[in-house]
Amino acid sequence: MFLPTNAQTFESFGVVKAADARPTQIGLEGTFYPTFAMGKDADGKLTMPASAFGNAIDPLVSLFVYTGDVGLDDGSNSSVYVLDKARTTQVMKPNGQPLRLDLRPGDTLTLPDGLGSVIFDRLERWNKIQISRTPGKLVALTGVVLALLGLLGSLFVRPRRLWVRARRREDGSTLVEVARLDRSSGGDPENGRDELAAIVTALKKDEEV
Repeated sequence: MFLPTNAQTFESFGVVKAADARPTQIGLEGTFYPTFAMGKDADGKLTMPASAFGNAIDPLVSLFVYTGDVGLDDGSNSSVYVLDKARTTQVMKPNGQPLRLDLRPGDTLTLPDGLGSVIFDRLERWNKIQISRTPGKLVALTGVVLALLGLLGSLFVRPRRLWVRARRREDGSTLVEVARLDRSSGGDPENGRDELAAIVTALKKDEEV
């Protein structure tokens, strides 16, 4: 399995785990280049290989080889994109350098010490399509709009409060107290005096009745 590491050139990193290989298990780890090219520095010297283009114009896969337990026999969870090298041994060339396999589609390379061969059979193109649907987004949007309208109402609509309290005096009479608070006018007692007087007048008429 290979996972793209460059969204523009689709250069990808991945592993192949051959748990059923004989005489020993084999793990392959490396990079896939859709359009293989050797990079160059400012002086024109060749640097690390890279993919020059995202389309498969000159596809090449470069792999390092490991033998031993690739981590599939114990039943533990493991990523298909990660090769557990804790119980493996990297295959080396006679000069002591790591063995690297560079294969193009149709190539077959034989591994040393009778380990078998590796074939780059073919390259299959694929597309990744993601479809998403959010059926409740209009309901959520409506709730947000209503909440904002309620918040605006609490900010711009100032409440007016009126208190009427009746208490019995020691001489048996009833004292009625009337108070008013209008926050829309900044708490100025002069504002709304006529409205308060009208309320007191209405209370007196009720008392007379």
